[in-house]
Amino acid sequence: MRFSIICLPAIVAGCLLAGCSTRFETPTELTSTERLVSGERRLVPVLEYADGEALAGIDTLHVPVVELSAGAEFDDALTPDRLDYLRAVVSREICQRFARGGFSILPTPEDADAVARLEARITGLRRSNVATTGLSRAIGVAVPGPLNPRVPIGIGALGAEGEILTPDGEQIAAIQWASQNHLASGGGITTLLDGPDAFGDLADATELASVFADAFGDLVVEARGDFDAVEGDTPLGTCDAYVEAYRDETD
Repeated sequence: MRFSIICLPAIVAGCLLAGCSTRFETPTELTSTERLVSGERRLVPVLEYADGEALAGIDTLHVPVVELSAGAEFDDALTPDRLDYLRAVVSREICQRFARGGFSILPTPEDADAVARLEARITGLRRSNVATTGLSRAIGVAVPGPLNPRVPIGIGALGAEGEILTPDGEQIAAIQWASQNHLASGGGITTLLDGPDAFGDLADATELASVFADAFGDLVVEARGDFDAVEGDTPLGTCDAYVEAYRDETD
């Protein structure tokens, strides 16, 4: 018993701080995987590729709404409407990250064939267990802080892949990524005021949407950093429009 008590904090700390990766057996829809190499983004293993020089010459990106991978399997309990909501959230997070990275984001350009295109797909999804998510959030509200405990059962996961293509269809960046949520996340900043989504079966997936967006954005921004990159500007409200458009369609 003494050994368990002494060692438990170290074990828990390791779980809290380590990235939790997962894997979905979904066929890729990237135009090419030949140049992908193993990497790590925020403690999550990835496969990635980026042509920094080509990316440095681009200041505008067409970012259509994220798609669901044709080969991915999704829980039958998730309605098309719920999956569309997740697509909108992932799209918004990608938009925000690349806007911060110096790109002008165009959800619906007048001439889509004239600008570079960022395509992304959700390749896998594991829903959060609603009961344990609610308990974890309640713990976080009671014990606020930067690292807050998660009940280590029913933690959700998300898989995604994305690529940037030139107007000619040449792939100049790509990433394959998948992760479950951490054992320490969300609870300390989530309250009842955040609404039902913070306690629902997509709570982890929507949180992980920003983690994927950051991983993809970091890859591209770092690659561009080695060159004299041109920069664009994204108007306020552009990224929120992805979720607003979804809400308009469902109202």
